[in-house]
Amino acid sequence: MVFWYNKPMKKIEKFLINEIFPDLERGRANFDKPHTVAVVYWLKQILKRNSELNLDETVLLIAAYAHDWGYADLFAKGQKLKYDDVKNAKVTHMEVGAEKVNELLKNEVFSSLTDKQKARCIHLVRVHDKLDNLKDSDELVLMEADTLGGLDISRVEPTFNVESNNKYIFEVKRRRVPRFITEFGKETVGMLVQKRAEHYNKKILSK
Repeated sequence: MVFWYNKPMKKIEKFLINEIFPDLERGRANFDKPHTVAVVYWLKQILKRNSELNLDETVLLIAAYAHDWGYADLFAKGQKLKYDDVKNAKVTHMEVGAEKVNELLKNEVFSSLTDKQKARCIHLVRVHDKLDNLKDSDELVLMEADTLGGLDISRVEPTFNVESNNKYIFEVKRRRVPRFITEFGKETVGMLVQKRAEHYNKKILSK
């Protein structure tokens, strides 16, 4: 089932965009909104290719849209963020994001979801960057989509300086990629890392 084409899911997706995207403009400057769009895109690609995982697509879609909602208002407007700035805000942004999702899911547009599904949405947002603790397939697939969406320079203009990007790529290779569970994710991440490296090499050479 290609879930995002059915009417109930299209209604939910439209609602998520209308409710969450304005806040993403107040998160990491020039990043959180396009990053979220990229994460949703990569999640859909993963789900289309891995139906055997029997994941709750609705829950994962909601979590993908909301996963970085908690960054809104954590930083000064237009602040040029370094890797360590983001790293230091990760715990807070997951907790804030989970609280926002908890309130969001009270809207009637989510009335078709069970309490268990709603709890899982909140859980996924609350733990998505606790990389060493992720173990369930839905947790790991969301992490894969988040990683691909973070690397994807065609959908998200990189905002890190060279030093911060090097730290980010080190973490991706050391802590994220080894936890990937889909062949699509494993194949795609190498391509995205390469394109990102080429982008930063051009920046260095242009100076």
